[in-house]
Amino acid sequence: MKRFIKYIIIVTYLLGMVAYAQSARIFILSADEWAQPRTGEVMASFNSVRNAVDYWQKTYNSSLLIRYPGEDMGELWASELKDWLIALGVPNDYIILRSGLESLDQVQIVVGTKDDLNRL
Repeated sequence: MKRFIKYIIIVTYLLGMVAYAQSARIFILSADEWAQPRTGEVMASFNSVRNAVDYWQKTYNSSLLIRYPGEDMGELWASELKDWLIALGVPNDYIILRSGLESLDQVQIVVGTKDDLNRL
């Protein structure tokens, strides 16, 4: 009986980890992509942006976290990306900006619940 209880506990824990791993997803927008002239059509053509918005729409109670390099250019990049996400239909209240990304040549769009995003 003890062995069965241990088994149930382990399976429950692993299922919880799988659910967490599937809930938060990271989408990468590279500096090369961002260097292109930007229009609504171009923004919607970026796989990372399109996939992040699609995943956000399909995931209950989720938000988008924009992780960017902590320099002035990174902040400008993140702010403009936020404006584009709003233009694509994501409400302002569902977008979080966070500096401190180590890579200078990308921005990450992380989609998940606020609890998931706070763990990052």
